[in-house]
Amino acid sequence: MTQGKKLIENRRNGKTTKALRTSQGPMTVEVPRDREGSFEPQIVPKHQREFRSFDDKILSMYALGLTTGQIQDHLKDIYAVEVSPELLSRVTDEVKELVSEWRGRALEAFYPALFLDALRVNIRDGATVVKKPVYLALAIV
Repeated sequence: MTQGKKLIENRRNGKTTKALRTSQGPMTVEVPRDREGSFEPQIVPKHQREFRSFDDKILSMYALGLTTGQIQDHLKDIYAVEVSPELLSRVTDEVKELVSEWRGRALEAFYPALFLDALRVNIRDGATVVKKPVYLALAIV
């Protein structure tokens, strides 16, 4: 590097599109680039063409109680991909029978519970006073 040139830090340098194969069909995503080529995508690694567990991500948002519109917005924000309401319905319909079965299951008469907690108290330790935890465990039997 010469004294007249300023060191340019690594930074984003546009984006490329990538066609992925998913269980619901093909999907195109935009992947950011950086000047040094050191960017490592976290969701879909470099050279990977299959997006595994996309359905699981949709189902986890569905399980949290998000509406299809909220799921669409979230996927657009995070993955920069448009997902149709029909795709979301197909994914969630796959588990509706399991959800109904789980909701209609027979409940046990008794479920054990264990509560753990700690309280930090001042305790004299020699000539000094230090904070130490006092642990408490309660079991309902």
